[in-house]
Amino acid sequence: MPALRFCAAALAFGLATATVPAAGQPAKKGADGWFLAVGHGGHRMLSRDGKTWEKHQSWGEPKHDQNDLNVAANFKGAFYAGGGFFSGRMTATRDGEKWSDGVLPGSSPIFGLEVLDDVLYAVDLRGVVFKTTDGEKWELVARSEMPSKTHWIRGTAQGNGIILGSGDFGPVMAFDPKTSKITVTQMAGQVDKQPGINRVAFGNGVFVVVGQAGLIAVSSDGKKWENNAVNADRPDFDCVTFTGKEFVATHAKGFLRSTDGRTWAKGEGTMPRQVRRVNGWLYGYGWPPSKISRSEDGAKWEPVPNEKNWQGKAYAFGPLAGGEPPAVPQPKKK
Repeated sequence: MPALRFCAAALAFGLATATVPAAGQPAKKGADGWFLAVGHGGHRMLSRDGKTWEKHQSWGEPKHDQNDLNVAANFKGAFYAGGGFFSGRMTATRDGEKWSDGVLPGSSPIFGLEVLDDVLYAVDLRGVVFKTTDGEKWELVARSEMPSKTHWIRGTAQGNGIILGSGDFGPVMAFDPKTSKITVTQMAGQVDKQPGINRVAFGNGVFVVVGQAGLIAVSSDGKKWENNAVNADRPDFDCVTFTGKEFVATHAKGFLRSTDGRTWAKGEGTMPRQVRRVNGWLYGYGWPPSKISRSEDGAKWEPVPNEKNWQGKAYAFGPLAGGEPPAVPQPKKK
């Protein structure tokens, strides 16, 4: 396969195709679906209202290993959760109780799951893109050409018909499903590994990528970027999220807010260091990820009961069709 170049990043949780809202717009809240929260240790828990959790399952204690779950999506009546440590672990369910468990062939850990045009895409740590139309048969469709072997993807988002991912040391990859091509752009001033996990978001027609040294860059196509530069007047950012109305970029001492990703103002009040948006709700955590809170507007936050102290690092919402779980690929026998 010829070398391909990629660019940009953003994280949004996939919904079943019939219920996916326009990218970057708030999803309509409804009762005919389930919330899913996942985290390290293979933690999975479901909820009808997004606050009272049930159907708890795990593979072990939360630690950094092959049991990691980093992302989740709803696709054609099933939930999919991806992660891993040595390879791209994938687990799926149609009823919230029986889960299949496998590994995408040739993958590294999964850090992106996006539903676009009736296709589920997975993006791994090295910027490799896989896709499936039925949730069971997966194929590799594109590879990123990264600046180095440790330029890794840690989160994705979709909008304007493309999928973007961002990660360690500042690579931003933009994947175009229509051409299966990737463009990679190096963000300025990014010198450390994992300066923040969720550093990309899409809303109001643009992608925003944040990072170290005050970086806040903006693009509509993931190829041409505005403000790809450090800013000494700003802190290192942990996370960027689109609330349905505006972007919020969090840091150690507070957060900034913006409607267009270009003009930013200091946010009032408090905001969790990590924020995820699903089905019209914002879910937040600091550390550990088991201390979960949620908000409808980003201003007023309420604690989410979590008696089992299960992790909530990533979320998804959508219907469950019932029946046996999707037959995700199985790892090769040694």
